[in-house]
Amino acid sequence: MKDIESFERSLKDFQYFEAVRRFQFSAEIIKGMGNSSRKKQHKRFNPLCHLNEHQFRRKYRYTKENIRRIIEIVRDDLEIDCYEPTEREQVPIDLQILSAIRFWGGTEHPKLTAMAHGVSLKTLKKITRRIASVLSSKASRYIRMPATLSEKERMMRSFQELANMPQVIGTLLQTRVRFQSKDSRVHATDDVRRSQANTKETVHMQLVCDADYKIRDLDIRLLDEGSPITDTEMFSLSKIKERFEQNEFRGRILLGNESFSCSSYLFTPVKLPKSLPEELYNHAHSVTYASARKCLNILMLRFGILGSEVLGSFGSVKQTITALAILHNMAMDWSDPSIDTETSISPFNSFNALNGIPTPGEHSSRTKFIKTHF
Repeated sequence: MKDIESFERSLKDFQYFEAVRRFQFSAEIIKGMGNSSRKKQHKRFNPLCHLNEHQFRRKYRYTKENIRRIIEIVRDDLEIDCYEPTEREQVPIDLQILSAIRFWGGTEHPKLTAMAHGVSLKTLKKITRRIASVLSSKASRYIRMPATLSEKERMMRSFQELANMPQVIGTLLQTRVRFQSKDSRVHATDDVRRSQANTKETVHMQLVCDADYKIRDLDIRLLDEGSPITDTEMFSLSKIKERFEQNEFRGRILLGNESFSCSSYLFTPVKLPKSLPEELYNHAHSVTYASARKCLNILMLRFGILGSEVLGSFGSVKQTITALAILHNMAMDWSDPSIDTETSISPFNSFNALNGIPTPGEHSSRTKFIKTHF
């Protein structure tokens, strides 16, 4: 009797199995069952495809065509530099470059930039440091003074066309960028961290610009707030001063504002003009020097992060600023119209005489120059 009951139960089990086997599962159910054990992924979009040209230019400060150029220039270096094994959810190279440029543009809160690209804020900061490192390694190619005679002559002609100021090969400008280094607070107590959080470290940035608003020389130094230094003293530490003193640019001059001391190769405006030639010189100097102010203005407009506080150590901040200068020069080479490059900057802005310290006899070269040309 027990054997018969066991046989009947087995028969029912076979019937249930056959019913399940014949049941038709829908494609949606099968897909859901297959994905149930997978890790949830961030949704990422491709800005080059999903944004129109106007939206893209507002967010990324470049046209789509020029962003593609940047991607092609940097892609190989990023792939070679990728020493870690490829992960299944690694951020694509294109999206890394796009997210870094959008982060540097400062058009929105960094968390929104990270969310838009499907990464965490921590990952975004790692990406920007890596791309800044790769870009800054190309500085000698994209940031350089003219080397050949024809390049020097061409640059002088472009300046002379502005206001008939001869012999000018560059305009000198200095500014400062705040940054906050986290490394110094890693092992500090809470009280020390709070006190250090209010201390802003500063980077001193010196630019030499050409008449086409490109950066031709870049010098970045850590500025010690405890011992302020004048612009003239900062200039004396730069390599560009060395190159002029070694007569690499013989017969050519730089233009600077009144925060610098006048010398045989760095001409500043006459503070108290007493003759018509000196007034004419000041006018030509002001119009020509406006190219430096406009270059800095375009750089700051394109990369809003420079106007706020850059996070990172001095080394990483230096790489970031260098990378932004390179990206700026690329935009100038390509005549990128994604920001208002026609921003009105009056060439007659008054000079800010902060810390220029005149010395006896330093104006003799400038006096001779004025007498010859004005």
